[in-house]
Amino acid sequence: MIKLYDRQDSPDQIEFEFHYMPVATALFFFMVIASLAPRGRCSSKILRLSGILLILWVIGLLPAWIELERAMEAGAVIVSGSKLSFSNPLRIVIAKK
Repeated sequence: MIKLYDRQDSPDQIEFEFHYMPVATALFFFMVIASLAPRGRCSSKILRLSGILLILWVIGLLPAWIELERAMEAGAVIVSGSKLSFSNPLRIVIAKK
């Protein structure tokens, strides 16, 4: 199974690194473009497949999102990087208290 993110735990912080976010963004835009195409067998299959892949993507990221949501409520989150770049991936650091 593809690891959608890396989680590194140290005594003073937790660091998440999301390597494949550009793929999810490209898949989303591909779905939008396919939805504008005339309906046919091919475009319907592409939309279904893309939709299933995005749902699986969200399910794979759900544990990290829940942990990040709780940390953001505490206000100890630092975000760096870009969700559109493979060379500078999205990195989120949660400071432990």
